[in-house]
Amino acid sequence: MRNFIYILIGFLGLNTNAQLINDESYLDLEFLKFKTELLHCVIQKDKEKLKGFLANRVLESKNTCGYPGCTKDEFIKYYFEENSEESWKNMLTILRFGFSRVEDENPNNIIPHDKIIFQGPSYLKKVDRDNEIIVIGENVNIREKPSLKGKVIRQSSFEKFSCDCNIITMKKSTYQTVDGINWLEIKLKSGQVGYISAELTSYSLIKEMIIAKIDGKWKIISFFNSPGC
Repeated sequence: MRNFIYILIGFLGLNTNAQLINDESYLDLEFLKFKTELLHCVIQKDKEKLKGFLANRVLESKNTCGYPGCTKDEFIKYYFEENSEESWKNMLTILRFGFSRVEDENPNNIIPHDKIIFQGPSYLKKVDRDNEIIVIGENVNIREKPSLKGKVIRQSSFEKFSCDCNIITMKKSTYQTVDGINWLEIKLKSGQVGYISAELTSYSLIKEMIIAKIDGKWKIISFFNSPGC
């Protein structure tokens, strides 16, 4: 339990590292409790316990269940049995970077819920995914070339950069695999071009999660890839 508390404190402490990552979970104590219990469940990789955090139907982006999303059992089967490691990792990363408190303009769409929702990861409100990325690590190297042999231009921690990241319009140089690393081409404020490991940026996490209150209880209602991914 002590180790879990240290992990939780570390996650919450991310708020002090950068304004781009602003977890608003504290705005609702019931939601904060839900998030804490969900975090514990995800760290333990307890798929049976996870069912209790899900709405009766969960929207997803594989189109495996069709309209209007997966039942709890279907969701667990397709995401936490057949591709479990990636799904646990994505959910943990979302929890790590927290949630934004948002007013849903259409709370009666597909899965009726209260108007106030929490959307994660929190930095979604601060980044234009087609044109920007956020570094989601500390002292991450930005190199002159897309290679481990490339000269380090500078280091970055939780910072936003321009990027031609639209998967449809991006250039060949935007995303390259060299030395077993996926490199992303970014533009510094000086106009200089640099390269950074995509795994250490917001580009690597294409999953979003929405948690809403249904009949007075917080539940996960969606776990999907963002548009354009």
